[in-house]
Amino acid sequence: MANAELGMKLKSYFAPTVGAALRQARQELGDGAVLVEARRSPPEARHLGECEVVITLAPPVATDEAGSQARAAEAEPGATAAPGAGRFSIELLELRREVQRMAATMARAGFTAPGASLLGADLAAIFSDLIAAEVDAELAQDVVSSLRAAGGSEGPAELRQRLIAELGNRFSADPQLGRNTEAPRVVALVGPPGAGKTTTLVKLALRHGLTARRPVQLISVDNFRVAAGEQLRSYAAILGVGFQSLESAGPLRQALEEHRHKDLILIDTPGYAAQDMDVAAEVAALLASHPAVDTHLVLTASMKSADLSHAADRFAVFRPRKLIFTRLDETCSFGPLLSQAARTGWAISFLAGGQQIPEDLEHATKERIVELVLGGKAGR
Repeated sequence: MANAELGMKLKSYFAPTVGAALRQARQELGDGAVLVEARRSPPEARHLGECEVVITLAPPVATDEAGSQARAAEAEPGATAAPGAGRFSIELLELRREVQRMAATMARAGFTAPGASLLGADLAAIFSDLIAAEVDAELAQDVVSSLRAAGGSEGPAELRQRLIAELGNRFSADPQLGRNTEAPRVVALVGPPGAGKTTTLVKLALRHGLTARRPVQLISVDNFRVAAGEQLRSYAAILGVGFQSLESAGPLRQALEEHRHKDLILIDTPGYAAQDMDVAAEVAALLASHPAVDTHLVLTASMKSADLSHAADRFAVFRPRKLIFTRLDETCSFGPLLSQAARTGWAISFLAGGQQIPEDLEHATKERIVELVLGGKAGR
């Protein structure tokens, strides 16, 4: 609940949720408060609150040469600060552009700053909270516009329930494995390096295979790294389930046929970076064309929204049907998860918040995801 000065221009506010910290800033600084960043509190400040928002007051008009350069650049879309401009001038220019972008988004939604005159204080606050949670600006605009169009004179509690329902209508959740309920259910996990595919796959094997007393087969086609399949082989030995490592995607179709008597087949794939997608073509083509394979794209919840979008677009060649988000314990802004599900049309299947097997894995539900976006915590 406390706050700390970060200099003459920036100030941090700590609270259990991003929305609560943002409300603290508004109460103290008024309408001139501008959100710079929302993030998880560092360990040394965690006792003050799980989330930190960095706030700046709208700066006064600059009178020096650098300020003139920044104002000139601001007046011309696409302009940049002149050579020699100070670091603060460049940061100020970027901040003003962000404010202008937000103002344009609010105008498209049908209201202008300060916003309450046309929209109403409650809806303006909802829009601000969605943006603070890093929900895509256009999606936030659309949600608030729908709430406004529905009208009504309900109180805050009723408005919040309508908001929850509206957000839930924007995406889908489907914590099911396989394209059908008949054996074998075949699931492939794909994603960038370090997303946690192998650990998540083992969690799924334990939770949906062994615990349910179903025969499980683990298959690795991760020939991208030296001894990449050895980690999964070790897990398979510990769990007492079948394991097979393939040198390429070619034999995968035959392997699926050989193990068709198993109830659950889980396929681990290499972590492909952006520059590796050409190498991924063979695996992608097979998974995309096989009628039984249920492909889940594994992404980290702590990634920036733009990075999530780039990764999702890059892995679209695999034709994933669902999204798994890991590392929920490393962020306190969950809007990008909902935004990606809404943008791609892929259902969110599972959420993972740590390395413990299988405890740190939960089925995704609309209620849980909306709860996170509106200020819930990742811990169950």
